[in-house]
Amino acid sequence: MLKNIYTPLAGAISQERALEMIANNLANVNTVGFKGDNVTFTLQEPEPFKNYPSPLPPANFKQDLGDIFPLRGNDMSYVGVAAMHKDMTQGPAINTQNPYDLMIEGQGFLTAQTSEGPRYTRAGNLTVSQDGVLVTKQGDPVLGEKGLIYIRGTQFEVNNRGEIFQDGQMLDRLKLVNFSNPTDNLERVGNNYYHYAGRAEDIQPAGSASIRQGFLEGSNVNAIKNLTGMIIAHRSYEAYQKAVSNYDQIMEKSSNAIGDVRA
Repeated sequence: MLKNIYTPLAGAISQERALEMIANNLANVNTVGFKGDNVTFTLQEPEPFKNYPSPLPPANFKQDLGDIFPLRGNDMSYVGVAAMHKDMTQGPAINTQNPYDLMIEGQGFLTAQTSEGPRYTRAGNLTVSQDGVLVTKQGDPVLGEKGLIYIRGTQFEVNNRGEIFQDGQMLDRLKLVNFSNPTDNLERVGNNYYHYAGRAEDIQPAGSASIRQGFLEGSNVNAIKNLTGMIIAHRSYEAYQKAVSNYDQIMEKSSNAIGDVRA
């Protein structure tokens, strides 16, 4: 079997992963606080000496072993996905004039208490539940430094430090956090939430983050750039697919035509 078929196959699988990432980016181009992903590729090093003996031609085959050495084992190079990186750059500001819309400027995340534990989000489109608790769009309580935030006053104000005031009295301060390594240890868990898979001591107060009341952070996905990337990835996938098909035809001829003994 021709080992060459695995080279375009590896390329096609990598482009398929890129298409999945781009499709998810484009699906969330209007999602509040969404952070897009970027994919990077890497060259998989060959392993020419792993579990393969030296090729031995028949006794009557007049050929130097050095000339057929490239036929030995897994000596092809392949491409693979190195990593999926989150783009943590700031999204555009959207003026809503809604006092319960809060935009985070800088590095930081709101903390929400869900049924599965604390989750983190950049989406500041908040509301008030029937019990008077400040909650996310999904209905999960937003945590302050003292715990749940109850809204009972008629005036709701939040300053740039995240301090919450009701009728002129300070109630609490939003629990804004940041992480030592957000790009690698933050995992998407749906509903525009993140789960931090790192150590608990890596979760730190987001001292440099500021809050803008009456604004929302839009998605940082560049639609034009991602559409262009989708076209490139799709064309590359088609090219790899044609290469795999050509190698398949070569193997078919090798099995049928070359083995056909003619008188």
